[in-house]
Amino acid sequence: MSENTRQTTFSTFLDEGGSLEEIDWTFKGADTSYLTHGLHNYPARMIPQIPDTLLSYYKLCGVIETGDTVYDPFSGSGTTAVESRLHGLNAQANDINPLACVLSETKACPIPRETLRSLRDDLLSNLRAELHTIREQYQTGTLTFADEPQVRDGWFPEPQLYELWYIRRQLDQAEESYGEDVTQFFRVALSSITRTVSYQRNGEYKRYRLPEEKRKTHDPDVFDLYRSKVAANYKRMRTYSDRVDHSLDTTIHYADSRTATANEENTIEENSADIVITSPPYGDHRTTVAYGQFSQDPAIIAGRYGYDEMKAVDKTGLGGPNSDLKPIEALEEWSPSFGATMDALRETDGRADDAMDFVRDYYEVMNDVAKVLKSGQPSVWVVANRTMSRVNIPTHLITRELCEHVGYEHESTLPREIPTKTLPWENAPENIEGVTGDAMASENIVILTAP
Repeated sequence: MSENTRQTTFSTFLDEGGSLEEIDWTFKGADTSYLTHGLHNYPARMIPQIPDTLLSYYKLCGVIETGDTVYDPFSGSGTTAVESRLHGLNAQANDINPLACVLSETKACPIPRETLRSLRDDLLSNLRAELHTIREQYQTGTLTFADEPQVRDGWFPEPQLYELWYIRRQLDQAEESYGEDVTQFFRVALSSITRTVSYQRNGEYKRYRLPEEKRKTHDPDVFDLYRSKVAANYKRMRTYSDRVDHSLDTTIHYADSRTATANEENTIEENSADIVITSPPYGDHRTTVAYGQFSQDPAIIAGRYGYDEMKAVDKTGLGGPNSDLKPIEALEEWSPSFGATMDALRETDGRADDAMDFVRDYYEVMNDVAKVLKSGQPSVWVVANRTMSRVNIPTHLITRELCEHVGYEHESTLPREIPTKTLPWENAPENIEGVTGDAMASENIVILTAP
């Protein structure tokens, strides 16, 4: 649906007295992978219908206008950035996962079809024969590379691993002629098939291998997978590029949201955003969504990232052990809901320290976002309520209360069910075999205005 059609439909809805509270935020059955949203999957991805609807609403209400700036402190795979461009808006975003930054840039920044076509043809014209040669060299023991992929042993069939690596090397060479932005589009396609080629179990965001008996028969065709993914992504980008304004600015920073305004290399300017739409992590990466585990092999194979850098992603996320922030005991006073949660965790000998670490880091992001967002403008946080040690964490209430302490004003909280998402529907909080508990099946859209 074009922006004009979306706006007309939404305008009619508002003229008839509709409000955000009356919208069915579940969007069951909606296509969540339209245009460049479908270039690459990503765990726990916010569906594009949420920012699409919010941006339509706030533009029609005159709260934001064409050319304004949207900020997302947790870019993920770029859902908010893509929708910003589709609505005629500039975007600033950051993420601590380098693969997330690559995906966000590639999905949101349009590329002219002529340039895409040229590199596509150069890359694929002889690739099947070249990969066949790689396989023959592997089988005869004559295959040599000056560098080797830094992936863990036992996670890929061979020679497919070296076929993937050969494509990566071809992209490295192509970058000299075509530039980073264009080449990155083809790296994303390579990243996307990396997990399919590997022994990674389908439908899992953490690293779990196929059973050994299935690994013996796992023999993917790298060329067919890559050619098919490039073709599909090319069509998506061609349509997206024709639809959006190329003069808009979308900047994705490889930066920490806790200190985004204080980062000298990747500065987010204070008082620069007209609206914030974001979906924060549900909890620390170790026990909830392991973005680093999901991204590790794709980033190493397709990008220029090493094993140690990708291994550190989950440790540097909110609540991760690499954070150097100290606990803020007053958080329990500032948020009664968090205080009650901490009491419940302590009573059950639960993971109170982990909860404190995560919420402490989350609070620092709220403070930093308040500096970026213009006074009185909307700040939207799409959050889910996870469990820790079988204690429900009311993240929507904690978000509201801590934001209010910073100075935000609460407008509304909109509940939504999660019909489909790459998340476990059960978890094992005690790590006892056969013992599971319910995980996240719903979210809340917490809407506030900036101090």
